Amino acid sequence: MTYADIVVDATPSPTVRQTLEVAAEFAEVYGGRLSVAAFAWPQPSILNEALLGSAGGSALQALAFGEALESTQAVHDDIFAGRHVVSDWCSGISDPNLILNEHLLTADLAIVGASASGQFAIADPTELSARSGAPVLQIGSLRPRVPFRHVLVAWKDAREARRSVHEALPLLRRAERVVVLGVGDEVSSERLAQVAEHLSRHQVAATHLHLSKSAAGVFAQILQHAEAEGCDLLVSGAYSRPRYSERVFGGVTRELVQGLPMAWLLAH
Repeated sequence: MTYADIVVDATPSPTVRQTLEVAAEFAEVYGGRLSVAAFAWPQPSILNEALLGSAGGSALQALAFGEALESTQAVHDDIFAGRHVVSDWCSGISDPNLILNEHLLTADLAIVGASASGQFAIADPTELSARSGAPVLQIGSLRPRVPFRHVLVAWKDAREARRSVHEALPLLRRAERVVVLGVGDEVSSERLAQVAEHLSRHQVAATHLHLSKSAAGVFAQILQHAEAEGCDLLVSGAYSRPRYSERVFGGVTRELVQGLPMAWLLAH
């Protein structure tokens, strides 16, 4: 299994340079053709709705979008100059979630940047994975090392976890250390051992660890262990409960989207 076609989200944002740099390094290490998509769309807000409702406001926004896209393309051209990486560029004014989803229907992986505030709408990695069926690699706030050396697999007995592990196999095979971690009563130590054994048949040397659930919560325990062990990539499923339940009651997936500093490969 390889990542032959990779879609890269280059929505104008404060972190787009980091995203493009990591994507270029990723393709150099793991291979694959990059389709870089830069699409500008306003963040939902009362002010933006008012601007879009007026002729003058729409013209000003279109001008701002065009300038941001030109600036982003200049960053792209600077990063990829001289690299032996195949990279296609496309850009426009549209919702990045819609455009990226269309591209992902014929791709193996999406690479998106860290969540960052800005004037433009950003892609939601969980929605991209859920709608397209493709795995998504979200770059965290900390710039990752490529190839990923220390990987933490957050496991629970759900199809999303199994899917994420198999989608991550090209990365796991190149890692120096892989740990399969389970937290609480939803998973047993025996199951974690079975997952590690299964990975060994895919040329992945993995160990396993089970933690009792603490008052801090599952997300805090996963993050604490990942940081303590120096992990540069987390692999996990997304929305193993219904998404409306995650949105109403919270959940580990939403906490991962909003607060994970390292890179995260997720699958739905």
